[in-house]
Amino acid sequence: MHRILFADAFTLTEGAERTIAAMGSILRLSLDERERFLELSREADVIVAEYASVDASILDRAENLKGVVSYGVGVNHIDLEEASKRGIPVANCQGGNAQAVAELAVSLMLECLRHTGEAHRYVTSGRWGAADSASLPEWMQGRELRGKTLGIIGPGNIGGRIAAIGEAFGMKILVTSGRANGHPTYEWLPLEDLLSRSDIVSVNVPLTADTKGLLSGERLSLMKKGAVLIATSRGGIVDEEALAGLLRSGHLAGAGLDVFEREPLPATSPLPGAPNVVLTPHMGGSTHESVANISDIIVSCCASLLRGDIPDTTVNREMLRQRSSSK
Repeated sequence: MHRILFADAFTLTEGAERTIAAMGSILRLSLDERERFLELSREADVIVAEYASVDASILDRAENLKGVVSYGVGVNHIDLEEASKRGIPVANCQGGNAQAVAELAVSLMLECLRHTGEAHRYVTSGRWGAADSASLPEWMQGRELRGKTLGIIGPGNIGGRIAAIGEAFGMKILVTSGRANGHPTYEWLPLEDLLSRSDIVSVNVPLTADTKGLLSGERLSLMKKGAVLIATSRGGIVDEEALAGLLRSGHLAGAGLDVFEREPLPATSPLPGAPNVVLTPHMGGSTHESVANISDIIVSCCASLLRGDIPDTTVNREMLRQRSSSK
């Protein structure tokens, strides 16, 4: 019987659970069960992991492994090079949560500009004492998205959707990063120029060796005074200490982050104490619709791998091809 190892706890639809269970035995772990993960990896035909590290120590033990599936889009927790050396396909759920993450990114923009959460607390705490608008606190004088310049770092599946929503609000779109120094729809700029020209910057690149620390303190300081930073892809791309400093100094007007270098956010993080910051617990893909999409993709990937096929969303396809051709 095939064994499908869920290396950490994530949400699937009931239908997807039943379908995968019909393929073989499901082994379930939580993120903190590393030793158990090492042990059970010996039995796994397929590993599905959202955050659990699938590294060489796991791959060395997984003698029956036919493939790894990332629950979500990011694969920074999976050693692609080591998997490829062993001929193991690694697939993700590309596109499954794109709309959900894009909508959260825009909601963070709106919160940074209009402070609706704080306004809610203002009302519910009993501080709203007069009906005339002139009596409201100055911070309630927000700003509109219309007419602002939105810079997208990583105009891929998610970044492209954020750009489209921004256009619907009447924003001007700039983009950077990607495989070419250009874009078929939007104006492409080098990163430093995009940072200096954008009113709002949205970070949508994956965490890789090239993007780790991409938005250093030096680069963040290039952003316009009064600009807003949004990060919804992966932690480790933005220098959080430098960001907090720029918020405290007033250089940046706000920031909305759904991802962090360390998750959960440690008590020592400078971000919660920074002004005009909105923090959410990596919930960008957490919608009923995205769970249904991701569930369908994971079912398809597991079925493909157990048949000995390469899933459509395999991210190390080229690395596998190079390995095969070098034999």
